[in-house]
Amino acid sequence: MKKLIFIVFISLSLVQCNSDENDCSLVLCIGPEFVFEFIDAETGENVLEGVFDNGAPEGFIITIGEDNTPLTFEQEYVFNAGRVGVAGFIGQNQVQVSYDTIFDVAIALDIETQSDGGCCPGYLYENITVTNAAFERVENETALILRIFI
Repeated sequence: MKKLIFIVFISLSLVQCNSDENDCSLVLCIGPEFVFEFIDAETGENVLEGVFDNGAPEGFIITIGEDNTPLTFEQEYVFNAGRVGVAGFIGQNQVQVSYDTIFDVAIALDIETQSDGGCCPGYLYENITVTNAAFERVENETALILRIFI
């Protein structure tokens, strides 16, 4: 019985030693992300609603960077709940989004890392410009959300 109590005591001690609140080794952090919503400026309707029902529509293109590298649907960008989500990079970001003759916008922004002492950093999105459309920023703590009016 003493051996059992000793084993339980040692086991609990080891659990407590390994449960350090500042141990971030098992935490998976999400990188910076920006999300776009394309809204018809006259009607207020989401231009892409229903368009992605069968995958990325023909003529919808997202490129990133100065070299205009095209992104692949469901690998490098996603469509969810009427919004297009793209992973960002620390530093300057340039994104071109076009859909046939409906819209063609260029988005530029800077992303900086902010540390609050937690396991995962936060991100600061600055110097946001959208060419060929008006936009508003929707507040969100984990991603930059832009509502773009076309």
